[in-house]
Amino acid sequence: MTRAPAVLLVVSLATGVTASWPTTSWAAPPTPDPADRWPAAPGVERTVTVKDSARLQDALANAKAGDRIVVADGRYTIGAMTGRKGTAAKPITVVAAHRGRAVVDDGQLEVADSSHVTFEGLRWTNRSTLRITGSHHVRLTRNHFRLTEESSLTWVLVRGEDSHHNRIDHNLFEEKHQLGNFVTVEGSETEQSRHDRIDHNHFRNIGPRAVNEMEAIRVGRSTISRSSGFTVVEANLFEDCDGDPEIVSVKSNDNTVRYNTFRSSQGTLSHRHGDRGSFHGNFFLGEGKEKTGGIRIYGRDHKVYNNHFEGLTGSGYDAALQLDGGDVDTSGALTAHWRVYRATVVHNTFVDNRSNIEIGANYTYPPVDSTIADNVVTGARGKLFNELKAPVNPTYAGNVAWPTGSATVGVTRPADAVRVVDPLLRREGPVHRIGAGSPAVDTGTGRYPFVTDDMDGQPRAGVPDVGADERSTAAVVRKPLRATDVGPDAR
Repeated sequence: MTRAPAVLLVVSLATGVTASWPTTSWAAPPTPDPADRWPAAPGVERTVTVKDSARLQDALANAKAGDRIVVADGRYTIGAMTGRKGTAAKPITVVAAHRGRAVVDDGQLEVADSSHVTFEGLRWTNRSTLRITGSHHVRLTRNHFRLTEESSLTWVLVRGEDSHHNRIDHNLFEEKHQLGNFVTVEGSETEQSRHDRIDHNHFRNIGPRAVNEMEAIRVGRSTISRSSGFTVVEANLFEDCDGDPEIVSVKSNDNTVRYNTFRSSQGTLSHRHGDRGSFHGNFFLGEGKEKTGGIRIYGRDHKVYNNHFEGLTGSGYDAALQLDGGDVDTSGALTAHWRVYRATVVHNTFVDNRSNIEIGANYTYPPVDSTIADNVVTGARGKLFNELKAPVNPTYAGNVAWPTGSATVGVTRPADAVRVVDPLLRREGPVHRIGAGSPAVDTGTGRYPFVTDDMDGQPRAGVPDVGADERSTAAVVRKPLRATDVGPDAR
């Protein structure tokens, strides 16, 4: 049976030029605008231009430090790249001649036992996981991933022994509707890949919601959750990521998730296993969509600060912030929910959420020795602080609560622990910030030296303000992200 080809429309954000060509059978696109071409790169010793799959595979198999493999417009089958060693000064780069116009529609790329290799500007529509195995300083940048799915499929997987310092940045991942994750970072059988970075990507349209194994990003794995990853997930935009109750799932020690924006996405950023996680400077914007949530944590010694939660409709697993109960205490199965110890939740802002700070909604063991301080919590329904299980030896200090409508504070604490006073929030774009004369100004406890700036990247000067926002005239260096801030065409 012959089918009429679907048409792909590509718009250059830089030029406004629109091009179209079939997606089911290759036809050469119109002559590209010069603005789509890649500039010369440092460290190039040899440029290899490939125009068909056989030459591409030969170039991958024989790549040397300093090679720049330029992939002409067209459709390609791809294969493995093994034992190819670039250097920091002379990387191996595989780059589309014109961004998005070299399409990988068949085969499987596995970059194995390799280093300092970059894949840049390709469009991926094939049916197989892109694997980075036992390699370091491998970079995937400014690619467009929209894989063809027939069953469960993870799109990008980092794994293997001696895997470290890989980077996945400025890519677009979209339209995932089968089980499996957009990006998974694992490692060997005993240790997670270390010092990887996932940044400035656009993740959108994953779902419908599944019980498990449909995260946008998973960092770590239960069986290696006692290892440390030192992974940084930052400055990504998640839109309509509705696949898994955990949009981002962290399952190891010593990872950081910061400066991301979650828009109209069902589920939460979850520290599912492991200790010493840092979640800060993130924007969670529910935009009224059902089951949108914020942060959920298990384990020990996490820091949650400078996050802004607004318009979220979830509760329980999907609360704006869930310091959950555990089903094991200090020992048990690695797949269990480990009890929270010594969580530090400070300088966050909660606005108009269905459920704000919840403690111990699930399982048996409530959090121990945790601190909730210098947060601004406002809302018109439910309890602003909801202790579903009484925490053990909690510390409340310097919080500002302002219940309106049918809402209540929810806890009875001294005035210096929870002040019931209007913080005088004012809307600025998609978020609320404290206004002039707010009782949140210069009234933080000042006890948390790691809080050096606010959600906008403005410095915390003198006595810090309560909440995620510091009232300041300093330059705003971070903001809620939009599509133009991330992905292949972002600056």
